Amino acid sequence: MAALSQAGSNAGRPGFGDPGFYKRYDFDLIKLTPSGFYAVEDWGAQVNPSKDDDQPPTLKKPVIKKPEDWRNLTTLSSTAGSYGQALEAIKLVTSQLDKEDAPVLMTIFSPLTLAYKLAGDTLLDHLQNYPTDVHIGLATIAETTSRFADVALEAGADGIFFASQLSRADMLSEEMCQTFVVRYDLIALERVKLQPVPLVLHLHGDDAHFATVNQYPAHAVSWHNHETGPSIPEALALTNKTLLTGLDLATLEQSTPAEITAQAREAIEQTGGSRLILAPACVIPPKTPEENLQAIVELDRTVIPSLSQTDAKRGNEDERPAF
Repeated sequence: MAALSQAGSNAGRPGFGDPGFYKRYDFDLIKLTPSGFYAVEDWGAQVNPSKDDDQPPTLKKPVIKKPEDWRNLTTLSSTAGSYGQALEAIKLVTSQLDKEDAPVLMTIFSPLTLAYKLAGDTLLDHLQNYPTDVHIGLATIAETTSRFADVALEAGADGIFFASQLSRADMLSEEMCQTFVVRYDLIALERVKLQPVPLVLHLHGDDAHFATVNQYPAHAVSWHNHETGPSIPEALALTNKTLLTGLDLATLEQSTPAEITAQAREAIEQTGGSRLILAPACVIPPKTPEENLQAIVELDRTVIPSLSQTDAKRGNEDERPAF
């Protein structure tokens, strides 16, 4: 069946990413999207806030500069500092939802993604020339990530949206991806995989190492299918996981309701309405016209029964997710 996902954000127009925004459109999933740097601020990252809703915040200066800096990272508390604030956000959102409402997925970044946020392009040099130092740092980051993901579920999140931003052929070879991405991602997901909760793997950017998807304990995979490969039909042949994709960011933000509806219909037709959660590749652009969102919601309700009527509801905590 086809379902519709809200990719929320803490930026943008009033109410965007909050329960009011979700209830207005009755989406089938709610993705909580904190600042991209929330998970590294307690390691000393200083962030330049975004001045435009379409642009992410930036790092003022790298935290990791020298190879030995990776060895100085310590495991962070999951309940204090920036992580503590994220937990409060989860509690605030979920406290305004009923058991019948859509499940809330907390965005968790992969260890190498966080390493890049700490070091910038210096990370790529260290991967090549100082791999042992990076391995030590990644072990610390992976353990911190694993603990926080577990606590996020305890705080009320119904599942995890696990975002990997460096699993890309234009940045890492397949061998390096296995060594520095997949290895530590699986460590980070050790606690989550033991729980009966939805887990979505998001491969961000171009030239994703899509072949790694089947190594993850994820129920669904998200990627930029309109900007890079594989196509939806190709992905259906490569994995038996549910596809959380189908909507192009530029089309959502800049096109007409008729054009976005046609794109949604194409994704549904390509999958036969099976193993598809209709969603944008990353997040809903903050400036997306309301009529475009409404057109997708109405299409999803009229073409194929929505997942919101079945297994993805928050109340089905005793069953394995039907992704």
